[in-house]
Amino acid sequence: MKKLVSVLFALLLVGSFAFAQDEEPKAQVGSWSRFIFVPASSVDGGDNEAYTGPSWASGSRIGVGFSGTSEKAGFNLDLHSNGNNFGVGDQAKIWVSPIAMLKIQGGKVQEDTLRGKFDDSDTLNASKTLTGVVGKDDYFKRFYPNLGVVVSLTPAEGVFIGMALDAANSVPETLSVMTDDDDDAATPDVVETMLTGGTKTTYYGLLTEDMLKNIQIGAGYTIPNIGLARVQYIGGGDDSPKWIQAAFAYTAMEGVLVDAGIKFNTEADTAQNLVSVAGSYSKDALSALVRVQAGFGEDAAGDELMYKASTDLSYVVADPVSVGLEAAFQKRDDPQIITVLPYFKVASGKGSLKTGFGFESNTGGADDFTSWALPIVITVGF
Repeated sequence: MKKLVSVLFALLLVGSFAFAQDEEPKAQVGSWSRFIFVPASSVDGGDNEAYTGPSWASGSRIGVGFSGTSEKAGFNLDLHSNGNNFGVGDQAKIWVSPIAMLKIQGGKVQEDTLRGKFDDSDTLNASKTLTGVVGKDDYFKRFYPNLGVVVSLTPAEGVFIGMALDAANSVPETLSVMTDDDDDAATPDVVETMLTGGTKTTYYGLLTEDMLKNIQIGAGYTIPNIGLARVQYIGGGDDSPKWIQAAFAYTAMEGVLVDAGIKFNTEADTAQNLVSVAGSYSKDALSALVRVQAGFGEDAAGDELMYKASTDLSYVVADPVSVGLEAAFQKRDDPQIITVLPYFKVASGKGSLKTGFGFESNTGGADDFTSWALPIVITVGF
């Protein structure tokens, strides 16, 4: 692994001396937003409550993205209002491509070339009172450093090799010195910054060796007219899960897409191993998606097998109106969760409106209970 890292950075150094005329840059502005209004919901027969979503965006997501692109350099900046609080979104990166096969991205970076092909549920995964289903990273995880670099190579047609390093916990400040860590409660060394008046503020820096322990490195090959094969290693800190992940996306048949992945934990007893498979079929007005996942091995909860299955069936009644059904099942040992969501959806230009009734039954655990919600999902993307 260290040799491969050294080779990637050597290519970066060589590429920095390669000069060529860049094409005229292009600037773009885009947007992706989702707001969910739930006028009524209940858990275990309690009082009806209203809330908003997506839950993963503090109750709403209104986003705008800016990008500038040329042949050899560019930037992406996403700004999000999550729950009416404004901040940096999914990406805040710059990139250069000094030679044709090499690309270096720096900042908050999403690199999705090898990522899984099937998303989670736009409604179930965004609800406070309903259980979500598996998503793209379960089949093959994206490269996503928060403050780091993604170095990628495309040495031949269909070949992609990538590496991500994240230094998000290392924040430089002026007048800082590195000292030995004498605090048993702190994992990394402590950086002490001497301030005016002799006072000091401490914060936790990130050792290079710890950054390298969390390296993510992977490769993929697109087999013409067949599919995409990929494999990667996802590191972790001491006594944390470390993963080897492999997946294949089958694309040879028109209207059919299948993505299957296995995620094996090399750090025993820290997390279960996962096998995730999903397939979709679409023809004319009908579309169907099925997801299945199994977890095996021991984690903090024990060594019982875990099963998840979900489906999303949709039929276009008359353009732009469609009806559908989402259903999900989840079980590990005794507790099991069953979720159903019949829905009605209307396309609206670059947006859509979806509403339905979600019901969930949670049985076999310490307490049996049910929950339900009436979500109204508005999605707009440009």
